[in-house]
Amino acid sequence: MACECPQNTFRFSLRLKEANELIGYAELNGILWPHRTSWITIAIADEAEWGKGYGKEAMQCLIRYAFMELNLYRLQLSVFSYNTRAKTLYESLGFQREGCYREFLERDGKRHDMYLYGLLRKEWKE
Repeated sequence: MACECPQNTFRFSLRLKEANELIGYAELNGILWPHRTSWITIAIADEAEWGKGYGKEAMQCLIRYAFMELNLYRLQLSVFSYNTRAKTLYESLGFQREGCYREFLERDGKRHDMYLYGLLRKEWKE
């Protein structure tokens, strides 16, 4: 029996225009269509490409796609407390910290929180 379920993941490659070099990916996943919500994820693997604005540009495109093309209402993501660069990026895009999973992860012998961030379509439009 074939599944009639709508697609709930949209994954995009991040490539440099000049060299067509793959540097990462961005995706919407776990979409709950009846509720119009989705997780949003981005990863740029090569540290040499960090801090050049690629992540922000990719997130802006993906957010616009989610709200304007897929008609989603809410996007959410999680980030570890030590990832200052990511938190700064997400907050600059309008994401709000909504919750905290305390001491969720152990890394290098230390415990770290995991934060939940969310962005609503009406906040993004403002």
